[in-house]
Amino acid sequence: MIEHFRYTYDVRYDEADLYGFATPAAVLRYLQDIAGRDASRAQLFGDGYWVARRTVIEFFAPIPAWTALEIETYPRGFTKVTAQRHYEVRVVRGGAKTFPDPVIRARTVWVFINSNGRPARIPESYHQFWELSGGHSIQEEAAWPPYPDRLPFTATAPVRFSDLDVQAHMNNAAYVELLDNAAWEAFAANGILPDSSIGYPIPLHYDIEYLESARAGEMLEVRSWFEPLSGQANGFELLQQVLRKGTVLIRAHSRWKWQTPLGLSEVPDFEQLWKSGAIAY
Repeated sequence: MIEHFRYTYDVRYDEADLYGFATPAAVLRYLQDIAGRDASRAQLFGDGYWVARRTVIEFFAPIPAWTALEIETYPRGFTKVTAQRHYEVRVVRGGAKTFPDPVIRARTVWVFINSNGRPARIPESYHQFWELSGGHSIQEEAAWPPYPDRLPFTATAPVRFSDLDVQAHMNNAAYVELLDNAAWEAFAANGILPDSSIGYPIPLHYDIEYLESARAGEMLEVRSWFEPLSGQANGFELLQQVLRKGTVLIRAHSRWKWQTPLGLSEVPDFEQLWKSGAIAY
C-alpha cells in the first residue's frame, strides 16, 4: 500500500490576491512544503536533494483567504532518477472536510540531484519508505503546445533576494509570481487594470516546466502569448517563457476564466491580446 501524508494549512491574508483568493504561487508553496515534510519523515540524510522538473495544477474552485485546507500527497511512481508526486487539496471546516471532492489536484515530477548537482539514482530506501517497490508508472503529461508564430508581449525583472530558496536558486513559486505579474503588465498595456472593477481572471490550469535555475541579480525576460480558450467565450490561455540572455529557463502553459462582477455581463475586449502582430512593450 502506498504511503499517503496529510497536512492542514490556512490561507493567510498575505497569500490572497486583491480579489480575496489564494494565488497560484501560494498554492504551489503549499505543495512544496508538504512534499518536503513528507520526504523529511524518511529521515534519510546524506548527499542528494530533490528539485522540481514539472508541475501541473488543476483548479476546480477559487479558495478564499482564511480557508483551512487539508492537503494529501503521495508518490505515484519512480524512474531511476525521478519521482512523481500527486496532491489533492480539500476545504475543511470545524475539523471536517466540507466537500469530499478536491478543490485542487496537482502533480510534480521531482528529480533526485547528487552533491555535484547532477541527476542521480534515487536511493532504494526512498522506495521502501513509501512502499513503492515497482509496478507503479508515472502519469504522462500532454505534449507541450506550440508557441504562436508572432511577436510576444515582453517584460523584464531581476532575480531578487526574496525570490531565492535555500539552494540559492530562484524558488519555483517565485517564477509563478513573475509569470503572473508579466501577464498583468500585458493586460495593463491594453487598458485592463486589476482594480478597474471589470472582473478578474480565475486560474483553471497551470503547467510549468523548470529547465534551468536563475540566481540572484540575473536579469530575466518573460515572453507571453495570449490565445482564446476554445469553448469558453470568457476564457483565455497563456503561453509563457522565462529567459536569461536568450536561454529558456522556464516554460509555462495556463488556462484562465474571466470572472465578471455581479450585474456585469460583458468581459473586456481581449482582441488585442491575441491578435497577430501584438506590440511588444
